[in-house]
Amino acid sequence: MNIKSIGLARTSYLDPADCPRQGRGDMPACTIELDPEYAPALHRLRQGQEVIILTWMHLARRDVYRVRPRNDPARPLHGVFCTRSPHRPNPIGLHQVKILEIHDCRLVVHPLEVVDKTPVVDIKPVLEERPLESGVEKYFSPEDIQSLVLAGRRGWERGLFSGCNGNLSLRRRELVLITRSGCSKGALEARDLSVMGLESGRTLAGGPASIESGMHLEIYLRQEKARAVAHPHPVNLLALSRAGDGTLFKKKDLFEARAALQGLGRVEAMEPGSRDLARAVGEKARECDSICMDGHGLTCLAGDIAGAMNKSEEMESLASLEVRTRLLESQALSRQKP
Repeated sequence: MNIKSIGLARTSYLDPADCPRQGRGDMPACTIELDPEYAPALHRLRQGQEVIILTWMHLARRDVYRVRPRNDPARPLHGVFCTRSPHRPNPIGLHQVKILEIHDCRLVVHPLEVVDKTPVVDIKPVLEERPLESGVEKYFSPEDIQSLVLAGRRGWERGLFSGCNGNLSLRRRELVLITRSGCSKGALEARDLSVMGLESGRTLAGGPASIESGMHLEIYLRQEKARAVAHPHPVNLLALSRAGDGTLFKKKDLFEARAALQGLGRVEAMEPGSRDLARAVGEKARECDSICMDGHGLTCLAGDIAGAMNKSEEMESLASLEVRTRLLESQALSRQKP
C-alpha cells in the first residue's frame, strides 16, 4: 500500500497533550492546506458542507493494542478498535467537519482535533448530512454514548426493560449522562440521552432527563465508587416483592445466591420519581450495590454500565429461580393432599 499526503492541517495545537480528544463546538477553526496539484479535486465542494477528513496521526504510536478510553484510569482496558485513540496499528484519523470557507487550495474547517502539521490523506463527503453535535457529544465520548446504547439494547433483549420504562446512567467526574424520559431502551440513540451536572442537578444538554434522575444523582453523591447505574423493571423480582408475605428470597442455599444477596438492599414502596424515593435509594447505596424498590423495580450500581447490567441480570435470574422453586413446591404439596 502506498499512501501519500495531499496536504497539511494547520491548527493552534502544537503539543499532542494540548489537543482535544474529540471535536468540540468551542474549538477554533483551522485550515487544511492542500498541495496545488490537488486543487481540481475540490471542484463542487461548497461552503457549509460537512465532510470527512482522513488524517495520518504521525506522532501516534503504532504498537498499542489496548487503551483506557480518554486516558481515564478508572475505566477498564478496551481494544483500540473500539475506541478513537490515536495510538493504533495504522494511525488514521477520522474527523467529521463543516467547511467554513474555500480559497483555492485551502479549506477552513471546524472542528478538527489534530496537532499542527498533521498530514491529510483524503477528504470525503458525508452521505447523510446531520448536525455535527446533538448536544451530549460536547460532554461525553462516543464510547460512553455507545455503552448506554448497548446496555439498553441488552436489557431490552433480556426482558429487563419494556415499553419506555427504566433508565440508565453513567458518571464522568462532575457530569452524568442519563437516558431521557419516555424513550425505548431497546432502540436508544444519542438524542435519547441528557447530560446533567452532578452537584447542580441542572440539565446541560439534551431534553428532559428521566423522572428518576434525582435517584441517580443521589447515588453518585453518596457512593463515590458508583460510576454507572441501571434501573430496570425485572418481572420476577417485582412479583416476589408483591407476593405472599413480601419476602424476596427464601431459598438462599445456592452459592451464587448467598454471594449476590449480601449486596442487596430494599426500600419500601414510594412514589416513583419522588424526592423521598431518591433519598432512600441513595442512602442504601452507601452499603448496597443492588437495591430492590418494592413495586417499582431494581437499581444496581457498579464501576461501569456493563457491570450494573450484570448485577441486574443476576438478580433477575435468582428471582426467576425463586419463583419457579416456589411454584414447584406448591405443586408438590398439592399432589400430596388427599
